[in-house]
Formats: sequence, structure tokens, C-alpha cells
Amino acid sequence: MENEHRINFCPHCCNRAPHTLLITQGYEGVGWMTDGDEIPYDGTYFVARCETCKEILIYHSYTEEDYRSAELYWPNIGLNKAVPEEVSRIYNEAIRIKQLAPNAFAVQIRRALEAVCKNRGTQKHSLAQQLKELAEKGEIPETLSEASDILRLIGNVGAHASETEVHPLQATAIDQFFKAIVSYVYVSPAMIKEFKENMKKYSKTLETPNDRMQPIAGEPSSG
Repeated sequence: MENEHRINFCPHCCNRAPHTLLITQGYEGVGWMTDGDEIPYDGTYFVARCETCKEILIYHSYTEEDYRSAELYWPNIGLNKAVPEEVSRIYNEAIRIKQLAPNAFAVQIRRALEAVCKNRGTQKHSLAQQLKELAEKGEIPETLSEASDILRLIGNVGAHASETEVHPLQATAIDQFFKAIVSYVYVSPAMIKEFKENMKKYSKTLETPNDRMQPIAGEPSSG
């Protein structure tokens, strides 16, 4: 029902506010099991408006559930499930103050970087040394090593009283750099691993007894 509303956190203005439903759009989608079988479903998008900042939000459901039970689809504020819980928890706290308190956001992202280093088993004492250790181990490439050091320095600015403050534009850049780092360290390896595992499962379902008896092209048959 249009004009229905729910109270939820708005990633645009970082307030809990009424989100008024404007448009409901259903669609027929198709997913796949790891064995290749199709799974048809009836999904729904819900376009809503934050009544505090008037920005648009999009909710989504893989069923025909109502607007109140749909999950926020855009803007997506969380990290991928491959990111360790302790890192995600700090980031989720940070993202809620990104617009309201850029200084505090920078400090929280610095803490999240420390959590990444700890999770990856760095042995050095300072964050600067830990980030260097990650780069030396090949955990992060040179370009992201430089970006992570910038995040550390900006986090220091936010943590100390001075005339220099973290600008909202810097907070946005910090957010993007941090997501790039966790994507490289956690998300991409997890996606590759999952893809390989699914390909093995899918290949086995396509394989028949006759297939297993056939020689590989270019190799002599046994016997």
C-alpha cells in the first residue's frame, strides 16, 4: 500500500526517521542452485522517501512480503558477509555517524583498520607498522597500502583536538578506500573460493558414467 511508512535508519542523513512508501514494483526473477537447477521467485522492490532528508531509498524482498519486512537494498551501508564480524561491527558503528560527525567517523575507521590488522595476524605494535607488515606479506597491494596509511593519518586528525578537522568529502573518500581494502583482503578471495566450490558441485551433476569412461582429448585410451 502506497503512503505506508516504517521507522528506520536513513544512510543519507544518519537519522532514524519515517520512510514513506512511494512505489511498489513486483517482478519475476530466476535464481540457481549450486547444481544448476533454476529457482523461480516473485520479488518486489519498494521505493521510499525519508521524511527527514527527503532522499530516496529502495527496499527489496525476494518474496511478495510487505514493505515493513523488506530489507534495505540501496543505499547499501553494510559490509559483505565475508568480512569478519569484529571488523563489520566497528564499521557499522562508524557509518551511522559519517555525515553527522566526520571526525568521529575517521577515528572509527582507524579502529576498523586496526581490527583488520589484528585479524590478519600482524605482530607489529603501531598501526603504521602493522599496515606495512600487511603490504610486505602481500595481504594488500602497494596502492592500497598507501590508501590505508592515508586512512590512518586522517584518523589521527579526527582523534586529536586541533584546528584541522575531517571534511565530509574526506569522510566519503575514507569510506571508499576502506571498502576497497576489505574487498581485496576478504571479499574477493571468498568469492573466488565460493565460485570454485560451486563449479565443482555443478560439474559433478553434469558428469555421467559414460563421461567418466571417455578419455580426455589428446590422451591415449587405456587398454
